[in-house]
Amino acid sequence: MIRRLLGFALLLPGSAVLGHHSVSAYFDTSQVIEVQGELTEVRWRNPHVGFTINARDDSGEVTTWEISGTSLSHLGRLGLTADMFTLGEIVTFAGAPSRRPIPALQATNMLIPDGGEIALNTTGRRHWLAGTEERLRVTPADVEARDDGESPNRSLFRTWSTPTRSIDRDAIWESSYPLTAAARAAQSAWDPLTDNPVINCVGKGMPSIMNPPYPMELVDRGNVIVYRQEEFDSVRTIYMDPPATPAPEPSNMGHSVGRWEGETLVVNTTLSAWPYFDGQGIPISAAAEYEERFTVSDDGKRLNYTVLVTDPATFTEPVLLDRFWLWVPGVQVELYDCRL
Repeated sequence: MIRRLLGFALLLPGSAVLGHHSVSAYFDTSQVIEVQGELTEVRWRNPHVGFTINARDDSGEVTTWEISGTSLSHLGRLGLTADMFTLGEIVTFAGAPSRRPIPALQATNMLIPDGGEIALNTTGRRHWLAGTEERLRVTPADVEARDDGESPNRSLFRTWSTPTRSIDRDAIWESSYPLTAAARAAQSAWDPLTDNPVINCVGKGMPSIMNPPYPMELVDRGNVIVYRQEEFDSVRTIYMDPPATPAPEPSNMGHSVGRWEGETLVVNTTLSAWPYFDGQGIPISAAAEYEERFTVSDDGKRLNYTVLVTDPATFTEPVLLDRFWLWVPGVQVELYDCRL
């Protein structure tokens, strides 16, 4: 059964195709529909949990729907586990329909037979029980209001969190860039369904790796600083006392050398072989250079970040990006274990 709430559009790819991406590129997030059917499969894994239901229309015809939720990492923090879902039950999903003509849905909420509602989004916001959003996500305002005493922790070397709601984030990506003609042509030719490596659980490289939706940690190991992030279980090594050896081969993370300017960690990265600047098909060349700056706020609650990207093959002038992380006590970098 399908309930049309704000109209109905063409539907898009199922969760098997869905990797980490801009959801709106694949699903029409301007609409919300409801789909009801028998739950036949639960796929409890990163980068997105998935469900399969058989929906029966008034004539008795059955359509198999592929349902995608948010990541296992997010749902685990909402307290959800795989054993909360029972195969054979008649359930209802609400969410955004696919942009392609196949029965697929990016679900935000799920209604189970006893009338209980499960939030499959990053905020805990309800669909059927509107107004009962669970405050399970910490916002920048929450962090600002927190009393950390007269001597706050100002260490860089902690676990830092990304605000999960889009309205709370300081998005690293800009709406437009000074692209070269070659870069514009490459972006126009990019197909997110075939050219995006992350849909096959391939971890990101520089600079895309610096926009994770999940926690990241900086670890001081003396002559190196390790950057660990939950998404794709990614690790970068920043050399603070680099040995006088020949330049390494290019890699997705590149070669990073750090130094201190007062309390700011400055990192210069080169030799990144990752081919994409962002998740929208803008290319980046192996000759790109990145100057990153990590600075903890005076109250210790934010880690501010900028990266100056120089790549004449992609941009007609250097591009400066910025974002921040929040310090939320108790948060840890968890295992991501991306699987198709």
